[in-house]
Amino acid sequence: MKSHSLNQLLDERKLWRGQQLRRSAAASDRLSTGFSALDNALHTGGWPRSGSTELLGEYGIGELWFLLPALREHLADRPMAWLNPPYLPHAPALAAQGLAVDKQLLVRPKTLADQLWAAEELLRSGAYSAVLSWFNEPNLNDRQLRRLHIAALEGQCWHLHFRPASLARQISPAPLRLNLCAAQQALQINIIKQQGGHAGQQLQLARPAALYLQQSAAVTWPVYNSVSAAKTQSQPQALRKINLLTNTAIFAKAAQQDSTVRVSKTGSNEPPH
Repeated sequence: MKSHSLNQLLDERKLWRGQQLRRSAAASDRLSTGFSALDNALHTGGWPRSGSTELLGEYGIGELWFLLPALREHLADRPMAWLNPPYLPHAPALAAQGLAVDKQLLVRPKTLADQLWAAEELLRSGAYSAVLSWFNEPNLNDRQLRRLHIAALEGQCWHLHFRPASLARQISPAPLRLNLCAAQQALQINIIKQQGGHAGQQLQLARPAALYLQQSAAVTWPVYNSVSAAKTQSQPQALRKINLLTNTAIFAKAAQQDSTVRVSKTGSNEPPH
């Protein structure tokens, strides 16, 4: 077997120096999280600008809230894409948080094969600053995860991959993996893995008070159905209350008003023909 000296292997780029790679990444591939405690816990001082970042936990616990500062900064140059989110993104709320609606792309493939294809195309295209993905089949294998990570690196795209907490022990090529869970008026963050840095750090970020607004019990909410719709023909006040709660009722009221306008324009003060 032919032997090679260490310097020769380095010159031929068959080996790389880990310490040198970490220094360059910390200097140029960093995006502040917007939270000093989290920046200090991440050895590069912030989020990576490209590649896969895995966020493992339940949905709807504030996982998007703590990404907003970075997404606002990251979205300055290129748009971002949403791949199969569990809930429909609310455009006015995104706009209120500084995420321009005209820079949002929503993609909903149905099969796993289509999801993987769409994710790779979005990540590798170079057209998107960030791609947020949720897969119907969350337990992807190593080859599938690695393809997504490489595509994100090639496209200089930040891939935010949301996965169930049950997959925290699964081996993944993602350089950064965080476990998220809800705490008492806070978001608990456990660093499972960070390339070039120590894992195991735990911290809590206090969530804004707006996420804890008290609501009346669900049993007191008005219910809109065909029976109540018939009653609302003679109860416009009740209809207005329902309009505040459901889009369906809003559309129903609009249709009713439209028909009323048509009758008034064609039938009022005109003799029958």
